[in-house]
Amino acid sequence: MKSKKIVQYNIKYYPVYLFFRNIYFWGPAFFLYFTSVLTLSQALWLEAVYYFWVAVVEVPSGYLSDRFGRKITLMLSSGSLSLAYLVFFFGNTFPVFAMAQIFLATGFAFSSGADTAFHYESLYEINKQGEYGWRETKALRFSFVASAVGALIGGAIAVYDLKWIYGASFLTSLISLLLVYRMKEPERIDRSIKPAPINQTVYQIFKKSWDKRFRFFTLYTVAMTVLIHLPYEFYQPYLEKAGVMLGTPPQATPWLTGIHLAVTMLIGSWFTRFGKGYHHRCKVRMVLISCAIFQLVIIGMMALVTHPVIIVLLMARTVSKAISTPLVNAEVTPMLKQSERSTFLSIQSLLGRLSFGVALILIPFGASLFSDRFHGTLVTAFSVGIILFMLVLTSSFPREPSQHCCSDHRDGQSVNHC
Repeated sequence: MKSKKIVQYNIKYYPVYLFFRNIYFWGPAFFLYFTSVLTLSQALWLEAVYYFWVAVVEVPSGYLSDRFGRKITLMLSSGSLSLAYLVFFFGNTFPVFAMAQIFLATGFAFSSGADTAFHYESLYEINKQGEYGWRETKALRFSFVASAVGALIGGAIAVYDLKWIYGASFLTSLISLLLVYRMKEPERIDRSIKPAPINQTVYQIFKKSWDKRFRFFTLYTVAMTVLIHLPYEFYQPYLEKAGVMLGTPPQATPWLTGIHLAVTMLIGSWFTRFGKGYHHRCKVRMVLISCAIFQLVIIGMMALVTHPVIIVLLMARTVSKAISTPLVNAEVTPMLKQSERSTFLSIQSLLGRLSFGVALILIPFGASLFSDRFHGTLVTAFSVGIILFMLVLTSSFPREPSQHCCSDHRDGQSVNHC
């Protein structure tokens, strides 16, 4: 009975844990802080350190979660984030900031896959795994609200003192660490099954990612990672250009960026309610494809014109993530074995991040063909998005024998994409 109560604590406080873990007060002004201490080149190198280290630890972190447990992995995640924020707060040199970036990348990598696996397995332990879809939606809503609060307060803090965006983040990450410390490791569904050595596990799961049941979701995860990150990568310089048109003073940029990011996250939070309740294969596929199209529209409009109206459209860039993420998680997570779940999700995340990195490398080559480099960057980004979208669109959508699909419609007028 006591064990059951502790698992119910997991479920009750999991969204709260996500809230405190995801309050990124540094979101609206981290680059401004870097360039206030370091040169522009060093600030860009710091981004490279982050992405390189994420690529190094992403898959091993998933394997460690499957091998040694979800709770310890999530504790390492929150602990690493706390260390990163502390080092950023006290640091003032490139090597120290690079160390902080390594802690930051470790923190994000160790939570990738382990958190949603922890959530599903906690529900499974008390026979409530059928609620996983809508509970993931609720948890995502908490994450969006956290990001909104962080952006709004972080923008205000940055106007006062840039380094305190990391001081405040340290306090909230410490709360997330205390919350997960009080949680219980979910029971193993089958104690006899343990992950094989990491090289065998990664090879087998990578193969599984591309088999008939998972291929669509692998391609979709890769495509949506790129399509969601492209507007995020370029929205700040886009806002800056639009701000020049509106006569906005440069010193107001952190505050305005924070407000914009906060509204963006609140919109995403509201739209999480639409990412549940879809079971028919045609409807699931249609919703997921529509989310990808919407991201393409945003990138295309940014490439087409610089206008204040597009600033409003950019506030909706989280809508696709809010709707599609719970749907994909609800589709994929139950099909995975407990001993492979976190590693699989980490591999999906890594493929998405690597694809985005490749896109960032390729985009400048396309941009060089245009006289206006920023416009050329956006046009090339849109072209990359079109290619990825076509790969998803032409991939068959998986269906279990018991599931209804387009071909089951009696009128015979629907196209079978399953």
